[in-house]
Amino acid sequence: MTQTTGSTVSRDRAREAMLRVVALWEQGDLSAVDEVFADGLVYHGPPFPDMDRGGLRDFVAAFRTAFTGIHVQVHEDLVDGTTSVHRWTAEAVFSGTTTLLPGVEPTGNRTTAGGAHLLHWSGDRVSEAWHVGDWLGWLTGAGVLPALPGPGA
Repeated sequence: MTQTTGSTVSRDRAREAMLRVVALWEQGDLSAVDEVFADGLVYHGPPFPDMDRGGLRDFVAAFRTAFTGIHVQVHEDLVDGTTSVHRWTAEAVFSGTTTLLPGVEPTGNRTTAGGAHLLHWSGDRVSEAWHVGDWLGWLTGAGVLPALPGPGA
């Protein structure tokens, strides 16, 4: 875990940063990585390996080759000291191939999932991020994984 230092982050700064993160995913605006995240960033996105800023840029670019029409809606922002949490839902269409899903052909399915970003701040930049999303639901909706049987099945 990265040590968080500095003064508290304002709600406005945390919200502004999260909107830049949304632009990163929706439009592929990679400049958001340097604007929001600190040089020594540790970005956790289980089940994927931890990433630094370069790894995050590569991950988003690879993700966007497979999923188009990405839309992210942020539902709430919570700020406490040097930590902020942002709950969101995302949707997109699985329309292309990517190194993140080797050998998997696009289905054309629209998928949606919910999640949250937990951000630890050092000054006005994020030094550690936890991207926790419903990857199982995302990949099931995309048609990559079969649907789980319902109760009593």
